[in-house]
Amino acid sequence: MSRFSVTYTAALAIALGQTAIAETAEMQVNGASLTYVSEGEGVPVVFVHGAISDLRAWEAYGPIISDERRFVAYSQRYFGTGDWPDDATNFQRTTHVSDLIAFVEGLDAGPVHLVTWSYSGEIGVHAMLDRPDLFRSAVHYEPVLDNLVSGAPGGANATRDLFSHFGPAVMAAQEDRPEDAALRFIEAVFELPEGGAETEPAQEMWRQNGRTVAPYLAMDPPPSLDCDALGAITAPTLVVQGAQSFTRFSIMADLVAACVENGMTVMLPEVNHGGPYRAPDKFSAVIEGFLSIVE
Repeated sequence: MSRFSVTYTAALAIALGQTAIAETAEMQVNGASLTYVSEGEGVPVVFVHGAISDLRAWEAYGPIISDERRFVAYSQRYFGTGDWPDDATNFQRTTHVSDLIAFVEGLDAGPVHLVTWSYSGEIGVHAMLDRPDLFRSAVHYEPVLDNLVSGAPGGANATRDLFSHFGPAVMAAQEDRPEDAALRFIEAVFELPEGGAETEPAQEMWRQNGRTVAPYLAMDPPPSLDCDALGAITAPTLVVQGAQSFTRFSIMADLVAACVENGMTVMLPEVNHGGPYRAPDKFSAVIEGFLSIVE
């Protein structure tokens, strides 16, 4: 336990008719304290949230995944409700990659299965390239890797189409209305009507992560990444995409699945980029089916 200090509270959860204990803990990682939850036993399946969210994005998954495996989800640095270790000076992709690597090392449970969504897909991919020994497999839901789509056929048009929906969010960010910016970004990528985010159960989480919008938009450009680089990833990789998502997300999903050595892609029906939020039962089934094959 020397790598991290743990303070936890136990909460009773019912997972498919069995009793499980969900532990909330803090891990000291690279000078920051990361909150995480752990439930169940066995090989860890580490869930990493995307932008404008935190570990609460995966609440529905713990009782399902922990039935046969150890479910772990953590809030990336600066996300969630905790205090920041600085004024967001280190809000960078490289920081989140280093944190993921250190977090998996801190679990001290051998290589893990990784589940990502959107922004965290980029973080997970770079972590797997840097430390392939830490990851058994990966499931990425519509990973966002901007460098890949920029040169892809149809990529420019797909980017213009998606970004054309960001006007209200960008305006709110420029006017220093972080909560509004967060909700408007969610409406854009989840394809909700104007004001629709305010009616969703997750609105509190999105509002509380509004403070991450400005530093997220101010990050350095992503590191160069092409198909040849992705080919170095040999761990079994499943890339999931929503059947109703913007074309830009589909292009990136197809490219990641095609470029990694052992990649494949599947379609989640009747959902878009918000699929893990809107259909946790379907996405959980996809994850469990994939893990049952690769283990």
